Amino acid sequence: MVNEYFQLIDYGGTLFYYLFELANFSFLGFLTLYFYKIQLINTNSLIAWLLIFLSPLFFNYFLISPYLFGDQFQYSGEAFLLKLNGESYFQQPHVDFTGKILGLAPLPNFMTVTSLAFSNKLFLFLFFLWFKRFFNNENQVLLLFLVPSIILYSSLALRDSLIMIFSILFLISLLKNRYLLSIILLYPIFILKIQMFLFLSLYFIGRTLFRAHQSLALMALFGIFILILSFAFEDLILAIVNTYRWGFAAEDFSVGNGYSSYAAWNLYGQEVKASLEIFSIEEAILKAFIKLPIFLSLPMPWNWSNPFHVIQTTESIFLICLFAYMTIKDQAYRNKELILLLFILLLSSMLYSLIMANEGTFVRYRFTLFYPFLLAAFFITKNKNEHFKKN
Repeated sequence: MVNEYFQLIDYGGTLFYYLFELANFSFLGFLTLYFYKIQLINTNSLIAWLLIFLSPLFFNYFLISPYLFGDQFQYSGEAFLLKLNGESYFQQPHVDFTGKILGLAPLPNFMTVTSLAFSNKLFLFLFFLWFKRFFNNENQVLLLFLVPSIILYSSLALRDSLIMIFSILFLISLLKNRYLLSIILLYPIFILKIQMFLFLSLYFIGRTLFRAHQSLALMALFGIFILILSFAFEDLILAIVNTYRWGFAAEDFSVGNGYSSYAAWNLYGQEVKASLEIFSIEEAILKAFIKLPIFLSLPMPWNWSNPFHVIQTTESIFLICLFAYMTIKDQAYRNKELILLLFILLLSSMLYSLIMANEGTFVRYRFTLFYPFLLAAFFITKNKNEHFKKN
């Protein structure tokens, strides 16, 4: 069923809303039972995924207002219009692509933003089935899909789940030396999020051209290459970085008086804009290092305003500790593949910390960056320990 009046009718909280979305949950519930019946998942996965599939009903219109993540309505409206007559309304590549992919889910109803959340859940579940094939312990893999942020963002009509899924597919493909597939996967990542495309392209170059995963010397050569390139194109890089710093600051700028953030920025933000400008690569590196701990700890305790913020801060600390544990366990820190992965994650985090402004936005950005690298590190440590011990 397609809601052709989506922009006019908001079913949220009504009887129709629960009828539509409970039907979608029932479809996913029966699908989970079927995969359990044919022994593709174990009992723990059955219980966990039934609860995960139920979670969209506890976020939009129940725990939070869907307007807190207003871009949900863009992706949902685009998906519904594409299903109705194949036309794109927003004419934005990332919105169009997200609408097309999430609209492929064979759900019985596409009526509200929560319908697309159920699409996200379905694709996340299918990805789980694919990912767990590489491991002997399904329960360990399942725990990685119970991280609060992955449950939250996949319970909303956002593109974050697709960004993470395509990014992990890229990383695993590259780790398995499937270079052509890796190049192909960069295309949807480019459409969905250009920053992730940049970060993952750096990893691709380091691994394929410099073979930086084979020795520390080659990794050092790759690092020197990045540094030389940064100074060679200093003006262009600083222009891009400053543009992003100003753009994100403008989104979060407020002076009251009823002005929108951008209107207030244009009228009163020139002094702030001047203070944000970076004039050299050395200054950029220094500021990135200084702000990195803040970026990794967002949201900061003094900005907590609801229980979600406490959970997200605790989660970020836990995930960093988990990364450290996987690195230290079985002397995985000797693993050149893992070192290169961590190096790219560090560079990416530094770039994000450099343009960071609104906490809510960058909590999402941090997780969509961190989670794919976490699963890739898990893949490395669990699948290649024997190889590393021999080398």
